[in-house]
Amino acid sequence: MTQPSVKSMTLNTITPKFASLLLVAFMTSLHLFLAFQAELGGDEAHYALYGLMPDWSYFDHPPMVGWLQIIPMWLAPYDWSARIVPIAIYALLNYLLYQITLQLFGSQKSDQAWSNHQQPEKMPLEIASHPISAHWMGFGSLVILNTSLILSLMGMAMLPDNPLMVVVLALILVVIKLLETNQLKYWVALGLLVGLAALSKYTAVTLVLSLILLMVVEKRWFWLREKGLWIAIIIATLMITPILYWNAIHDWASFIYQIDHGTKSDVWSIERLVRTQAIQFASYTPLLFLLGWWVMLKPSSYQNPGSRLLLLFSLPVTVLFAWGSGYEESLPHWVSLAWLLLIPIIVHWLWLRQTKKWFKPVIYLHLILIGSLVLVAHSLLYKPWIALEDYKNPIQGDYGWPTAAKTALELQKQHATVDKPLPLFVSNWSVASHLTWYVKPQPVYITSGKQTQFEFWYGLPTAGMNGLLVVPHYEKVPPVTQKPNHFEKCSELKQESLSVNDSIIVTYRYYLCENFIAPESVQ
Repeated sequence: MTQPSVKSMTLNTITPKFASLLLVAFMTSLHLFLAFQAELGGDEAHYALYGLMPDWSYFDHPPMVGWLQIIPMWLAPYDWSARIVPIAIYALLNYLLYQITLQLFGSQKSDQAWSNHQQPEKMPLEIASHPISAHWMGFGSLVILNTSLILSLMGMAMLPDNPLMVVVLALILVVIKLLETNQLKYWVALGLLVGLAALSKYTAVTLVLSLILLMVVEKRWFWLREKGLWIAIIIATLMITPILYWNAIHDWASFIYQIDHGTKSDVWSIERLVRTQAIQFASYTPLLFLLGWWVMLKPSSYQNPGSRLLLLFSLPVTVLFAWGSGYEESLPHWVSLAWLLLIPIIVHWLWLRQTKKWFKPVIYLHLILIGSLVLVAHSLLYKPWIALEDYKNPIQGDYGWPTAAKTALELQKQHATVDKPLPLFVSNWSVASHLTWYVKPQPVYITSGKQTQFEFWYGLPTAGMNGLLVVPHYEKVPPVTQKPNHFEKCSELKQESLSVNDSIIVTYRYYLCENFIAPESVQ
């Protein structure tokens, strides 16, 4: 079969850089529009509260996700302003992913710059002779990124993974330079970026393993004699002192939580692992998931220097959460860094096979089906317009909280007395984040008994407190009573169902509860 010309592939009407700019501009515009329309999700509200109450670090995460929200929350503590930073970060993520693809797979020269390993797959001569082909691969990486369901949705929602992904992509660009030269400025940049990654998410600990693996695989043991490496280590260590300081004055609560997190069960279960992978299959789309595992398991992938570099940074994350999911099912965004780093490898692998009969049908099917699904998912944030059975809408956990907060404040005012204020209660931290955001600045307490960030903000509820308990239908109904960390009794004041298209999305129940039973340790 004859190789199609580059001219025919580009239609000679648009450059890859301009196509990439249009794609990023479209997604940015879509996210900005929805920022003013959709209420905050639980994680978004939680990290917006971080920005309202800045600290050296936090119980459940390092401080970067909160620090980035300080200025938006100080200027305008509204739903839309909580999304400005993540939208900007996502645009930067697109740019860095484009550059990574270009540098690692843009030419055979870049492949040879630091490695003498055998390269099993070479770009066809006709394609390799056109530098514009590399830019189309960069565009291809952006297409897969923006048609990945969860990654595209994360583009408007602040999560610790957002700054982590940007920092790691920048770090890989610095590592490429270090593989070619030992200039001190790149070691300083490496130290700064490792420090920023650690300030973003504890998953950054895998970077240490990745860099060690890099030294072994690329035979860079002489780096241990470079003063630049030790300067980088000192810089990174100094940068994590806010995390160390916060933990030191809070009995190392965050570290203990992270060690215990992901090991809820004493028994490792293959069923939990399979369920977690099934969720990732849907969240990251079949194309990215299946080809991602294919390139990870394919030995020849590790012979290509560009692929090998990205795999050395993605595999530790993949293995960590794949194994951990056997004890506790991992949330799909926890492994977002790993899947992001696999995208350029997949694009390069596909690019070399564009003459195969299956190539165009697979790409078109992905673009049409998954592209449409991404747009539908975004539209549901604007309005849950798809008619589903009652309580079956996937956005039920993030829907109706402004209404619930308004009703709670009205009931709180009706039933409070001068000598007995009526604080607000919920059953877990995620629900607490929703309600606290919309009733700020007053505190919200939690009846779960588990240590959360809210304990460090507001303290623990005291014995004998009365309160107004807000319970969405997907929590325990009626609420637990007559046990420690719960109330002696609760009586329902109101039930409120929110519907769209004659389908109930969520029902909130409001209880007047009496005599909080504190555990003996705090009485």
